[in-house]
Amino acid sequence: MVVPNLAALVIAASQLPGPVPSAATAQSASEGTAASVTESAPVPAAEQRLGDNGDIIVAAPTRKVIGNQVRAATGPVSQNVPIARFQDPVCVAVGGLSSKVASEIAQRMLDDADLAGITLAGDHCRPNTMVLFVDDAHAEVAKMAKSNHRALLGVGFNARRALLKSEGPAFAWRLTEVRTRDGETSLPGDGPPTFHVAVASRVVQPVRQDVVTAVLIVERKAVVGKTSRQLADYAALRLFAGARELPGGGLDTMLALFGGKAAPPAQLTAFDRGYLRGLYTGGANAFAYTQRGRMAGAIARENEPSAPAIP
Repeated sequence: MVVPNLAALVIAASQLPGPVPSAATAQSASEGTAASVTESAPVPAAEQRLGDNGDIIVAAPTRKVIGNQVRAATGPVSQNVPIARFQDPVCVAVGGLSSKVASEIAQRMLDDADLAGITLAGDHCRPNTMVLFVDDAHAEVAKMAKSNHRALLGVGFNARRALLKSEGPAFAWRLTEVRTRDGETSLPGDGPPTFHVAVASRVVQPVRQDVVTAVLIVERKAVVGKTSRQLADYAALRLFAGARELPGGGLDTMLALFGGKAAPPAQLTAFDRGYLRGLYTGGANAFAYTQRGRMAGAIARENEPSAPAIP
């Protein structure tokens, strides 16, 4: 268990228009403001059938169903560069809500990081994972892009354009850096990044992709009716794992918190826990298809009857 407030910073800011309820109320934002970032079609959920006595029997999802949703959440990734993940210790900052709610979100995010095996920073750390709640998320991102805000330095033109085209209400991005499998940065000089690589392999990559900072900006009116746990679990998936929003209709996931029409889950689901754990399993320099396979395997194990209880 994570020590309370370890590696967390609460940024003092304005209050919510209304208090965030402590219990899930399944109250979602309007469909017009809860557009999904991804355009992937819903993935079929676990198979259901009627038993001889008329009871509904729900079978565990197949690896194909799990794999399809993993690919939808990761989005198109290059097989030549591993999926990015945190290697440096994580330090979380949350702002824009009451200090109590912000503290709950920060602490829950650290619990999620601990669950995935991510190293946590100590006290008085410098935040590299930030969650901000604002009145107009799209306008805030547009203003940051126009002023070339330092939080967007390193975000490419295409990524910025995709951010600005999104309707929200949540905007997430991560700054990444290619390093060798041992964590060494590129050699100084002009031109493309150059590295000293000791061993070449066809099984793993000689480089990895490290997350340097991660930012999530959420519109305040969209969080009314959501619990601090739901918001934290959603933020953990978007920032620690770089997962895309999903429209719902497939396997239960917190990634449909703002985009799904059905009531969102109360906390991380089997898909979400496996997604986080699988990404941070094994070496960080594995090929993307290997990482996706680990994630699908971890999700399948989370769906087994013998899986540990939900924390």
